[in-house]
Order: sequence, then C-alpha cells, then structure tokens
Amino acid sequence: MNKLTNTLSFAFITAAMAATLSADTPIAPVSDPVNFESPYHTTEIRMIYLHQNFHDKIDTSLGKLKLGGEAQLFAIQARYAINDRLSIIATKDGYAKYNFDNTLEDQEGFANLGLGVKYTVYHDKDSDFIVTTGFRVEIPTGDDDIYQGKGDGIANPFVSIGKQWNNFHFMAYEGLRLPFDTDANSTFNDMSLHIDYKIGNFYPLVEAHWRHVIADGDGGDFNAELEGGGEVPLDTLNSGLSGVDLLNLGTSDTQGNNYTNMAFGFRYKFTEALTMGAAWETRIGKTDDSLFDDRYTFDFIYSF
Repeated sequence: MNKLTNTLSFAFITAAMAATLSADTPIAPVSDPVNFESPYHTTEIRMIYLHQNFHDKIDTSLGKLKLGGEAQLFAIQARYAINDRLSIIATKDGYAKYNFDNTLEDQEGFANLGLGVKYTVYHDKDSDFIVTTGFRVEIPTGDDDIYQGKGDGIANPFVSIGKQWNNFHFMAYEGLRLPFDTDANSTFNDMSLHIDYKIGNFYPLVEAHWRHVIADGDGGDFNAELEGGGEVPLDTLNSGLSGVDLLNLGTSDTQGNNYTNMAFGFRYKFTEALTMGAAWETRIGKTDDSLFDDRYTFDFIYSF
C-alpha cells in the first residue's frame, strides 16, 4: 500500500511540473458519488455501480459487534445545465442490496432520492478557477429494509471549487448534511479533494474524503450480534457505529468521530460524450468504528 501511494504521489508531482500542454475540460470525480459534486456544469446521465465491504468486527460499548458482509448499489444520476452557471442535479437514487455475514438478514430495496441545484458564483476563465455553491435535499423515499426512508429528510448546502494548471486538475468539496429530524440521522461535515492529470484520453486520479460527525442521532433500529454471544438492538449499544456516506444510520455516541478515506483510480474518455471511471477506496486510520472496510466504484457518463 505504501509503495503504491509513494509511486502515485511521485507520478502526480512529476506530471504537474511537466504540464505544458493545453488545458482540458476537467473530468468528474469518481469516488463518493452521492456527495462529491463537481463545480462544473454539464448535461449528463451517469450510471453507477458500487461495491462496498463491511467490517467483520466493530467496537461498541458492550463488546465487538459481529457484522461483515457487503453492499451493492446500482444507481443513475442526472444533471441538466440550464446555462454555464446554473444546473439542476439528481445525485442520489438507485437500488441497493446488503448481504450480512452475521445475524442481520440480507436486505434489498430502493435508496432515498436526492435532488438539488448548483450555481457558480465566481468563474475566472483566464486563471481557470471556479467556485460553485449548491443545495440538495435528501427525501426519505427509500425502503426501510435497507435503512432508508427514515426521518424527515436531510438538507445539504455545499460549496465546490475547481482549478486547472494546463493538464493538471484540482477540485475540492465542502458540504453539511443537516437532518430535519435527528431521530434517524446524524449531522455530518463532509470534505473531499480530487487531483488528476490528463495523459491523452486517460486521467489517473487520487481522491480523499474526510467526514466529521457534528451531532449523532438517537440510534438505529435493527438487531446485531455481539462476538461473545447475544443479540441486542443497535440503539442500545451507544456504539459509535456509522454508515458514513452510503448509510446515515443516526447511531448514538458518534459525535466528534472522524472518518478518512483515500481513493485511487482513473477516468478514460472514449469520446467527448462518453467517459468511464473506476476507483478503489479504503479507510485510513482507525477502522473498528465504521461499517466501511473498502469500496469499488465504477461508472459511465454520457454527456449531451
């Protein structure tokens, strides 16, 4: 892992120093597709497949929680650029399947629906620097079986910036997830970073995501098995267990927790209208207080 990280870091630094070709329209981020929003405006359909592995044993106040398993998400996002400053976006939907190794039954169903708008407040084309603000609402339309459809919804104000240096591209995102009802959802502060470098039609990339729990919820509502035996409702654990971005479980005792992920991947442009992306994402630092183990994200974007 360290060798891979060092190699990629060296490649990006070298590419940035050697960037002499003409600037290119920036690509979209790949990982954390539900939250990480580009500052640029496009009209597109984005098809996403996501595979996430759950941790086997998670620390709780009563012992180690036995979980394990995997989640799969099939989703379609849509964006419509009204002009070069204003877009309508639909960034969360889809069908999810959760397969657990212990106690919890396998579940599947539809995810919540997330809709919003984004507007560019500043764009200096001479220096290739852009600042875009946006607002989304997550509507609890999903199925209880996959821990969606809880609470009264989530508001998501955000800001996203982009900067180009010839073929070297940088993006940053900062957003808040503010639940209208904390019974089922926690309050998050999300930050994401993206860098890529154009090599012909190929764009190697590195992305990072930091999430901070501002306020926890009042607990989940499903049972789980402890390593030493016994089955208890999750809302009695004060577990600090969090679903991070894919699942906002609203579990208790998570306030102040931080979650940091790194993703390594690429995008490839088949044509100006059709691109694909792939990324592998892993948790950095402490891993025993989150459902997140690692994740693979694949997508195809058709722009028109």
